[in-house]
Amino acid sequence: MQKEDWQQAIDANRLAIFMESKGLGSAPIENVTLLAGGTQNLIYRIESGGTQYVLRRPSLHPRGRANDTMRREMRVLAALADSDVPHPRLIAACPDEDVLGAAFYLMEPIDGFNVTVGMPSLHADDADTRRRMGFALVDGIVRLGRIDHNLVGLSDFGKADGYLERQVARWRAQLDAYTSNDGWPGPHVLPGVDHIGQWLDRNRPDSF
Repeated sequence: MQKEDWQQAIDANRLAIFMESKGLGSAPIENVTLLAGGTQNLIYRIESGGTQYVLRRPSLHPRGRANDTMRREMRVLAALADSDVPHPRLIAACPDEDVLGAAFYLMEPIDGFNVTVGMPSLHADDADTRRRMGFALVDGIVRLGRIDHNLVGLSDFGKADGYLERQVARWRAQLDAYTSNDGWPGPHVLPGVDHIGQWLDRNRPDSF
């Protein structure tokens, strides 16, 4: 990608200084590549001193509490360190917004592909391989469920009380937030969206 495509999101000099302060060396930032698949956030593969990193940050025009979302992701990745839950290792976190104008973090690259973009022929042409992918996803969720959130420092991470009751209103608020995007005609273009929300509220479980 051209430098002008990423330099608004990444100030290479300030990032290099931050990385040096975290003990990651003092080499310049090189070979910046935007990774596919992100929707509300930007994900870049970068290189410094021959080592590759993945940087995640909000978009250039973040919506709502995008920086808070980054901070929450940092906490979760830090809490999963040394666990058997499949996850990229958190390398360095910057919850402050003064380095790149937004909260961001660095994590290790994971060799693989983004299934929402496409699959290699090994996976696309073999049903058994795709089946194993599905079970691997379930296994990861099971491992995540075994984590005691209190023991890993996430006791205050969420509000369990009223969680289910909040979800439909939360999803609708997220949908309505798209009205700030140019070209979005509004939720009325989604047939049945109001009915679906009402149905979910009426059929909500008593507890989770």
